[in-house]
Amino acid sequence: FAEALKGHTGWRPLWRNPEPKPAYDYVIVGGGGHGLATAYYLAKSFGRSRIAVLEKGWLGSGNVGRNTTIIRSNYLLAGNEPFYEFSMKLWEGLEQELNFNAMVSQRGIINLYHTDAQRDAFRRRGNAMMLAGAGARLLGREELR
Repeated sequence: FAEALKGHTGWRPLWRNPEPKPAYDYVIVGGGGHGLATAYYLAKSFGRSRIAVLEKGWLGSGNVGRNTTIIRSNYLLAGNEPFYEFSMKLWEGLEQELNFNAMVSQRGIINLYHTDAQRDAFRRRGNAMMLAGAGARLLGREELR
């Protein structure tokens, strides 16, 4: 809270500021969630070490850490639901694996529809999620009051 009042100017950086190497095997443009995850798993799973992540702002400053911060598994395209469920499991173990508070906090989301077509699309998605065991509920007007 104190840092918020000071404009977030007192945080100790958690990264180094080294001189660039003469060459890299991988250069990742964007140090948001996707870019950082790509660099991390290239190193962890494939043993790569000559990786540069270029970010014009601060690391993790994209959707993962700033905008919607949504981690979800509610997509309908074939093959996506198991992929997103696996990804959520990776998120659930990330803080323990890194020994770092990534401030992962799973919460629900409520989608409100405004047309019959949206209602039908949300119902279809919700039913698919329930069939897949992804944890969804369809709420009526009375339950939302």
